[in-house]
Amino acid sequence: MRPRRLLKLIPLLFLIVPSVGFSRSIFAGYEFGQMVFNEFRHVAGELGIGFSNAHSVRVAFFNVALSERHLSSGEASVVDGENVEGLWRGVDLYYDYPVARNIYLSPSVGYHDNRYTHTVLGTSVRHASPAAGFAVSYLGDSVFGEDRLYWRFSLAFNYYFEDQEDTILGDSTVNGVSFGMTPAIFVGYAF
Repeated sequence: MRPRRLLKLIPLLFLIVPSVGFSRSIFAGYEFGQMVFNEFRHVAGELGIGFSNAHSVRVAFFNVALSERHLSSGEASVVDGENVEGLWRGVDLYYDYPVARNIYLSPSVGYHDNRYTHTVLGTSVRHASPAAGFAVSYLGDSVFGEDRLYWRFSLAFNYYFEDQEDTILGDSTVNGVSFGMTPAIFVGYAF
């Protein structure tokens, strides 16, 4: 499914979610985990709607300029070598189910488009794929004593339907991927 089609379907899901008997709250958060590692270049965050039964539907979006330092770090392990930067554009739709106090399990579907470019040679490789997976999250009740401010630590696990093979860019290798794990830290406000 093309990303534009997926983005057009997302508003329909907010209409489909049952609203009878539910009080709703809308929330929006900024993602700090990936943004810190990538020098706050571009934007990432989440938008969602929460229900009185503690379930929620949210969209996490990423438009992150990936730094050379982060891509070749031990945490990311995406690139073996130097002089490669990237651009990550992705969106995941989650349905959050509470499984214990403040802990959520969230099945997801999404689409991710990554481009890696050798900064000296100008050559690049692109990997775009629909994805399915789940996230395990901890939702913090308040920030600085303000009840409407929240924080969420999330580990997202995605299976990518289009495999990426190892690709050589100059003297570096962009590692192939079919399954990924992404940590994220959101800080936001519930309206």
